[in-house]
Amino acid sequence: MTGKEIVDLTKKHTLYEWSAQSKVDPIPVARAKGIYFWTPEGKRFIDFNSQLMSVNIGHGDERVIRAIAEQAATLAYANPFMATEPRARLGAKLAEIRRGILTRSFFTNGGAEATKMPSSWRAFFTGRHKIMARYRSYHGATAGAISLTGDPRRWTVEPGMPEWCGCSIRITV
Repeated sequence: MTGKEIVDLTKKHTLYEWSAQSKVDPIPVARAKGIYFWTPEGKRFIDFNSQLMSVNIGHGDERVIRAIAEQAATLAYANPFMATEPRARLGAKLAEIRRGILTRSFFTNGGAEATKMPSSWRAFFTGRHKIMARYRSYHGATAGAISLTGDPRRWTVEPGMPEWCGCSIRITV
């Protein structure tokens, strides 16, 4: 398909998140390698965002491709209630790196869960009502997670979740 055909068909049959649908102007992507991605017509872009920070090691890294293929051939998916060798090894490695300070890890399915866990823990362990979140950063798309961010998309749901203060900080480096 051409880039225009991909865009037209996609806009006709899918919804884009966090966007006024009439204003969406997606870039058609046909392939990627390293730090680049290309349109079907061959226009090359540097992927500064690593496809939403999901491929920060680069596109098409042979080590990652091999690991994915090996894991898919062994076990394509295991729900969060299962124990697997990769989960066991990663948990042990993280405990080793943290030198016994934190010996257990929680592996989330997404950003909202990653945000909710610390907020629950702060109430249980400290009794405090505030947690810090990086200003204008993405913490997930649920009402609770978006309550923590300085992202303007939260403004329509102010004041946010009542048990979360939603106080964001700006960190300048």
